[in-house]
Amino acid sequence: MLLNDLYTIDKIIPRDTGNTILVEIRLNPDHDIFKGHFPGDPVLPGVCIIQILKEIVSRQMRMDLLIDKIISARFLSIIDPGADTVINFDLELESGTKDTHILCNASIYSGTKVFCRYKGTFKLLQK
Repeated sequence: MLLNDLYTIDKIIPRDTGNTILVEIRLNPDHDIFKGHFPGDPVLPGVCIIQILKEIVSRQMRMDLLIDKIISARFLSIIDPGADTVINFDLELESGTKDTHILCNASIYSGTKVFCRYKGTFKLLQK
């Protein structure tokens, strides 16, 4: 997982359609990243949200993936690790070109508070 113990996955729930899932993670509010971003007023960096998303998609697809293209990433609210410890990633995934690319639409939220809406592609890591 990202930076050792930044988060854990609590639940993975497949939706009615085969390409849609809900993933619930739990942030570790005591993680060192929050000591520097920002001291006294911690916020989960946007780049970490995208990295967590990539790791979730990689795990779900059972592939080593790289971020290929971010079509849009709208950060709508900050994630305060003290108040927002449980975060939902609602994902719609589609295989793309020759199964080497994954298109991902994601909504990242907790309750009614939406943190980010994301659309982009990941590509298979060539070894």
